[in-house]
Amino acid sequence: MKIGIIGAGQVGGALGRGLARAGHQVVYGVRDPQDAKHRALEPAQVATVRGAVEAAEAVLLTTPWGGTEAALQAAGDFGGKPLLDATNPIGPGFALTHGHTDSGGEQVARWAKNAKVVKVFNSTGLENMVDPAYGKARAAMFACGDDEQACATAVKLAKDLGFDAVRIGALRLARVLEPMAMLWINLAVVLGNGRNVAFGLLRRA
Repeated sequence: MKIGIIGAGQVGGALGRGLARAGHQVVYGVRDPQDAKHRALEPAQVATVRGAVEAAEAVLLTTPWGGTEAALQAAGDFGGKPLLDATNPIGPGFALTHGHTDSGGEQVARWAKNAKVVKVFNSTGLENMVDPAYGKARAAMFACGDDEQACATAVKLAKDLGFDAVRIGALRLARVLEPMAMLWINLAVVLGNGRNVAFGLLRRA
């Protein structure tokens, strides 16, 4: 599958490298494809944000929250393609800007023209995106969205990366996943457990 990634920071880079290892073609969408710093992304293709959307079958959104609206404006019309939203709406004071009655995922759906938005890849750190294996166990990755096919794409890509991937329901459940990301940050960073921690899903036989 050809995957567009809007944003070429640490999260976008980690996801892109993992998906390339799994056999997918990756094209990064950035503001200035000619910027020399993007040579580190090779052999992945680098294009404008709009170019990455046009080239891709599915698109990952990995921008910092403050740049998300502008990036989606640059993306233009998604034409019904899946948009896998890995962002978290973190504002001043390191607090969520959306919650309870709204979510960043739902805001992304309002900003992104004709995109089938799925919230996924937001609830863990990039170390787990690189390697979700914990012995025989796998870190869990939860996805939510309103379109069944787009969610199936998100779950497949998460499994390709090695996650125990599960769809949890409609996009409004991003209101649960985004606070979950804050819990991971608190456990990993604030409480000093380190970034090699992950959530898992236990199933009784």
